[in-house]
Amino acid sequence: MFQIVYPSSTPAGSEVHPYFAEEASAMRAAGMSAGTIPEVGVTRLMYKGFTIKSPEDYPNDPRYIGNRKTYRACQEISRYYPYIDGLTMETFFVDELNKNVIAEVRRRGWSEAFIKREETALEHIEEGMSVWPRTSLGTMTAKYEELGVHGRFAIRKYVDPALLSDEKRYWVLNGRIYRRDNIVPDIVKQAVERLNRIGSLYYTVDATPDLVVEVNAGESSDRHAENSAELFASWIKKEFGT
Repeated sequence: MFQIVYPSSTPAGSEVHPYFAEEASAMRAAGMSAGTIPEVGVTRLMYKGFTIKSPEDYPNDPRYIGNRKTYRACQEISRYYPYIDGLTMETFFVDELNKNVIAEVRRRGWSEAFIKREETALEHIEEGMSVWPRTSLGTMTAKYEELGVHGRFAIRKYVDPALLSDEKRYWVLNGRIYRRDNIVPDIVKQAVERLNRIGSLYYTVDATPDLVVEVNAGESSDRHAENSAELFASWIKKEFGT
């Protein structure tokens, strides 16, 4: 028996958080169990919800089909980048932002660099805040400290957002790729062939037809507006719900 577990609307509550209520209803309509508390007798669990802030907070029930290791491997860029090296923006990693970063960026011939800390960029605060030299390294460091975000810094070759306008999300479930129109670029197929070695049973790949932009763990990846809750539920049922 299979169950999808969502965050509750209140601490330890039984009602699914409003953000996921539509999806939970679609899962139930498809004939699957969906709730906030793992049920007795269920043999496999899937967590779907908000980003897990700390790996230690990953549900420790052994019935979950994901685990702390696979979650981190698909969520933290320093862990998944080696699998997609050559298919994504050129990237290097550092533990702190200092003059050595600037020297390396210049050595590589980049005029700008996009900087994020593992899975977190600063673009949600202000456009260009993740881009050096538009934003200083000192400002970036201070903002991450203010947000309480930790981890390694990924220094990525900057790509104009206009060149990423055809970026789409691809769901990988049980090693198979799902998308609404069933059109999957070769670069995504190549990436998934490599990323499946991680062992995650569900993750997402965001890509254009020519470039992998990023990877995310399926636990916290949203469906995007283009994928209906009903369509997503049909994918989950096909791969896990029988």
